[in-house]
Formats: sequence, structure tokens, C-alpha cells
Amino acid sequence: MLMYILIAALLGSMAFGIYWQSQIVIRARYKYTPVIFSILIGSWALSVPTMNWPFIILMAAFFTLNIMDGVGGIGGKRLVTNGLFSRVIDYSSITALKMVPVTLPNGKSRVIVLFVINERQQIQMNFNQHLEVLMKALAQLLPDSVKIEIDRIE
Repeated sequence: MLMYILIAALLGSMAFGIYWQSQIVIRARYKYTPVIFSILIGSWALSVPTMNWPFIILMAAFFTLNIMDGVGGIGGKRLVTNGLFSRVIDYSSITALKMVPVTLPNGKSRVIVLFVINERQQIQMNFNQHLEVLMKALAQLLPDSVKIEIDRIE
């Protein structure tokens, strides 16, 4: 019975993730931490072969959810975080924004964005877009009270 409850919870979480990921306007770079986590847990869980269908469905849902958790970005309604414990954040709860444009040795540009929620909580996302594109998109979504700080790495 517990396995069926876990399967339902994972499928519900997948549906929640699919909805919010479909709302993403500007995608952040994929975060590989959930995939590494699922490989570690999966190698342990699948070390003993089994033909128990509920267990197989549970593992498939677990792997799919972890692969999905690497996707995040700027959504039309909320910020969709990526990583092992991904979630959605209302733009009104963001208090500050720190942006660092970086040019890589191969000439590509990236922007590291740090969304400050409160004193103890910050969310970092990396984007392949230019700073101006991100500034324009975030200016329409963030409240006017949000302090935006742009740093440069030299």
C-alpha cells in the first residue's frame, strides 16, 4: 500500500513539474545534480533484480522526476527553480537580485543570477542569454521594490 502512495505522490509531483515547466519563458542552464542523485540511488535500488511491477513503476517515476528537476528558468507567473529540490517561487517574495555577466574563454556569454528570497535563502541560476535580455524579462515580472545589483568579474 505504501508503494502505491509513493507512486501517486511521484506522479502528482511530475504533473506539477510539467505544468510549471511549461510556463518557462527563459530557460536556465540544466542542473545535473538530480541526475547524479538518481544514478546513486538507482544503482543501489536496482542492485537486486526484481520483477515487482509496482517497484519498477516507482523507480521509473523516480528517475523521470529527477531528470525533470534539472529544468528551471524564468516563468511567466513564477520563478521555476532547478536542482534536487526544485520548486516554484512567487516573484513578490524575491527581495533582491544579483546578476554577474561572464564571458567564457570560448567566447560564449553566460549570466549568473542570484535570486535573494530572504536573509538565509538564495537561489542561483545560470543563463545562456545576454544580460539585457534577462533584465528586460525580469523588469516586467519583479516588483519595483526589488534591488537589482550587477557585478562584473574582472
